[in-house]
Amino acid sequence: MSNCVDFRWAPSPADWRASLRAMVPMFKWAPWFALVLAVFSMVLLLGFEDTLFVALFGLVCALVIGFMEPVAVWWRFTSDEMISRTVMGSADARSFRMAVGNAVREEIAWEELPAWTETRQGFVLETLDEGAASLSVPHRAFASDEDLASFRSLLEEHIGPAK
Repeated sequence: MSNCVDFRWAPSPADWRASLRAMVPMFKWAPWFALVLAVFSMVLLLGFEDTLFVALFGLVCALVIGFMEPVAVWWRFTSDEMISRTVMGSADARSFRMAVGNAVREEIAWEELPAWTETRQGFVLETLDEGAASLSVPHRAFASDEDLASFRSLLEEHIGPAK
């Protein structure tokens, strides 16, 4: 494994969703809550004749809850040009670096990253910024499986085990 790992990717709304689901419990549990509400509403609709309006209200609420998160992420992603620009970065024993075009360049010492999580899509790095900010690096950002493994070992070495 090399000492420096380079990565590059074009962000997608799925990256944002994975990060939000890893960091914010509301986004993680909302689809499950919507499903349970829809099931209860269907039981009311099919099993009880006098609860039609309550059942329909529950189904509408379940749909709103279920679609709220993906629609909000899509809207945020498409409304901000900076979010959809190609991201480049690297990591080594000293720090983690990311750049978005010529506009944003950031170098973060490993000590400023208190925790990390690996999702099915990639890595979510927590920062010490106010508001529980995070950085996402999808698996597809790496040129090879060796680079992905090197990045994971850098995270384990400098931050600790995944949450």
